[in-house]
Amino acid sequence: MTTIQKKMTNLYELRYSPIFSEFTDPEFNLLRKNMCLRKYKKGQVLFDEGDVREKIFYLVNGLVRLEKYDESAFYTYTDYVKKETLFPYGGMFSDEMYHYSASAVTDIELYYIPTALFESLVAENPKQIIYFYHKLSKILESHEKRVQYMVVSNASNRIIKTLNYLMQELGDYTNPTMVKIEYPITINEIANMSGCSRETVGNTIKKLKEMDKLAYEHKFFLFKDLIYFNSYTE
Repeated sequence: MTTIQKKMTNLYELRYSPIFSEFTDPEFNLLRKNMCLRKYKKGQVLFDEGDVREKIFYLVNGLVRLEKYDESAFYTYTDYVKKETLFPYGGMFSDEMYHYSASAVTDIELYYIPTALFESLVAENPKQIIYFYHKLSKILESHEKRVQYMVVSNASNRIIKTLNYLMQELGDYTNPTMVKIEYPITINEIANMSGCSRETVGNTIKKLKEMDKLAYEHKFFLFKDLIYFNSYTE
């Protein structure tokens, strides 16, 4: 399939995705004319914290990592964007700069749209405003849960809660009783997200493997006992 054919196919699918479905045909056609399809290799940076927030992205394939550091260059925030997702939501309609950096965890394919155009069209469409309000509410709820996970004093519990969060956010069912994350997640990333040492994370994952609660090979997670992991969020 040629690049042009592939782009047209993606745009047709995009038109009926929840993110874009409430735009009118004239509005979507205007977006379509200003969308650019791009590919990035694993490790490439899309934008850095403090860059001008001039683009909104829609991820077609792959995984993107969002990161933020404090003034001492210490890790303070990590999150992920999976395929068929718009980002970043942070700062929409208000801020001129990006709040965090974004980089490709895998080879990725995405569209980018001029921020000013996208926000102006959303602001003029009440149905799209409602959609983004609900989306932002879900993101806020997810982040509130992550904060609750971090106040748990027990390191092992924090790690398991972090794994459960990743399972819910990035996982796909391989069958009715198992969930796999199709993207590579490192021990260091789990350590940063849970506020634990790499050694503690490694030992906890080793125990979970011995208990047959999950499998972890070549940076890929397979969750075998969903009831066990979900019990940590109750």
